[in-house]
Amino acid sequence: MIKKPTEEQISILEQNGNVVVTARPGSGKTYTVVEKIGLVLKELPDYKGIIAISFTNKASDELKSRCKQRGIEHKNSFFGTIDKFYISQIIIPFASHLTYTLPEYEVVNSSESDPIYSGLFGMGSDVTNDQEILLLESLKNGKIFLDVSGETALYIMKKVPGALQYIKSRYVSVFIDEYQDCGQIQHDIFIMLCESGLIGVAVGDINQAIYGFSNRFPKYLLSLIGREDFKHYELSVNHRCHPSIAEYSLCLFDASKQIQEDKRVFRVCVEGSEREIAKKIDQKLQAIKKTYEVVSNNQVAILCRGNGTIHFLDTVLKTKHKVFSESPLDKDNSNWGRIFCELLNARFDKSIYAVDYAEKLFSEEIEPDRYRKALEVCHKIFSCPFGEMINVIDNFIEIAELVYPKGYNAGTVALLKHVLSDSTALNSYVPAAEDELNIMTLHKSKGLEFNIVFHMDMYKYIISDEYGTADEIEQLLNLHYVGITRAKDACFIMNGTQRYRSRQNDFYKAYPSSFLLKDGLQERRRELRW
Repeated sequence: MIKKPTEEQISILEQNGNVVVTARPGSGKTYTVVEKIGLVLKELPDYKGIIAISFTNKASDELKSRCKQRGIEHKNSFFGTIDKFYISQIIIPFASHLTYTLPEYEVVNSSESDPIYSGLFGMGSDVTNDQEILLLESLKNGKIFLDVSGETALYIMKKVPGALQYIKSRYVSVFIDEYQDCGQIQHDIFIMLCESGLIGVAVGDINQAIYGFSNRFPKYLLSLIGREDFKHYELSVNHRCHPSIAEYSLCLFDASKQIQEDKRVFRVCVEGSEREIAKKIDQKLQAIKKTYEVVSNNQVAILCRGNGTIHFLDTVLKTKHKVFSESPLDKDNSNWGRIFCELLNARFDKSIYAVDYAEKLFSEEIEPDRYRKALEVCHKIFSCPFGEMINVIDNFIEIAELVYPKGYNAGTVALLKHVLSDSTALNSYVPAAEDELNIMTLHKSKGLEFNIVFHMDMYKYIISDEYGTADEIEQLLNLHYVGITRAKDACFIMNGTQRYRSRQNDFYKAYPSSFLLKDGLQERRRELRW
């Protein structure tokens, strides 16, 4: 049965001009992109197509596969990563217009370590005279450096008019997913393509950007929203969470459209501290599970701001539970850091096998060599015993190099080494047993979902707006948003009259977070006293 689009999705599908879409978790973003690609390609002759760019091979293959499943003919389209687009569609076809040579090209990961061309490292959109000389010489000698492939492509597009003319003659639209991850070069090239006549479709999620410490702010996505030549749409309907939870999360950003009668977000007031909150959870858990037809304890999570609350709850909660300690690797939001965490989670998930993970990374049909290599390496990782994981650290690095060839970071590798050699840290990637509650930080919960969530630490000075820059306060609000949207059936925001301070090892008078006082929230939740 073919899924029918929502009203929000229909508006996007019917828009013929430049579009910027901000999507919420579970809102059908990929479905919308696939349907829009299908509508565009349906009207094109076989010799024309669209550009569909993703930031990873995995995401690119998924998009292409979804289009194929829908029976969409690709025609003369490009589906691939942003680096592959630069290299295959701009650099290799048009570098010869500047160098007057046709060498055999070699793609090299980094310019930094090259003794001849290291001056290219850190090159920006404004190329210096010395960098221009080096760049032309490297292209003449057949070297394409992956770490500056975007800068190289932008340089060629500015210098060779035929490059843009070729792209305009072959493609009619350019789609970029996860636009919040774009840097300046990617943004500049996208705008250049749009201003040359291609229809641009940019899709991203502003409010999932909780990793402010990695400087990955979605400013280029926001800049598109402010442009007159782009129409902004939202995909705000969360199909994963109960409607009342989705509406509550939208209200945090003044985007809620209605108040649900069946409210599944609860603010729970408890006399006392986390000790008394734990007692109440122990007492009421079975009744709550019965209400929402939840069978196993591992479908329930207690989410906290930091490890201090987690460690205290660990000592006072009587219900069997598992603590997922947050390691520095969890906070490393580099490409390699994310792939390491994802691979660790997959390795210990009994429902995921090596072949499943390899298929998520690469398509056997499209990239058979990389798929087979990934499968071979994944088998080594997935078959390695828990206590010997440090022995396959090189295999983790092999996977990361396959997915992100230019993502090497010595610090991230050191964090991985720590996790693999520390049984406590490693155990935090092993899922909870069916009879165990999950206790973890909000950061560690990102990307996960649970039927029932107990959201802790919503206090003044903890997750609130008393301290910090505007960006830091926004990050805290986004962190609260992530906590709310981890819940599928019910979310209980737990407030005590006291809160535990781990540094002082004492209890302090607690005040509710100012985020709980935002306009419209009280009408979208129920107030309970336990």
